[in-house]
Amino acid sequence: MRALKSLVVAALVGGGIAVAGATPAQAAYSTCTSWSTYDTTYSTSYVQHIPSVGYHTGRLTCQLKSGNNNDAVTVLQRALRYCHGYSIGIDGEFGPQTKAAVLGVQRRANSAYGAGIAEDGEYGPQTADWIHWPVWTKAGNTMTNRCELSPV
Repeated sequence: MRALKSLVVAALVGGGIAVAGATPAQAAYSTCTSWSTYDTTYSTSYVQHIPSVGYHTGRLTCQLKSGNNNDAVTVLQRALRYCHGYSIGIDGEFGPQTKAAVLGVQRRANSAYGAGIAEDGEYGPQTADWIHWPVWTKAGNTMTNRCELSPV
């Protein structure tokens, strides 16, 4: 049986047929479910909310994709709407509009800066590096008209 399996694998590779699947890194990311709050880069009087695995856990290595529906999606949608200019609803549902907006950010990062990130419309650690996040007042938690890259 092992010889047959090796023969099939050799035939697939030799014949130029590739079997698609998630890379180990993609498969390892948990789903973002909430957000963590950080002081902004330039002032401790202002904060930014960044999607994370759990509320205020600091676990930012996570992903969001079509079908997700939670507070982390809401945080991402605010960034896409108020910092990146996409006319999308803020409803916590990662649907076609959110996917198209994330794809737009990915394409812009690649074309303007040579970011080299996957253009798949999914939010993950590589895409997170290119998202500008709304800045909020620490006292009162009121959104300002400023946006910045993540401070972490």
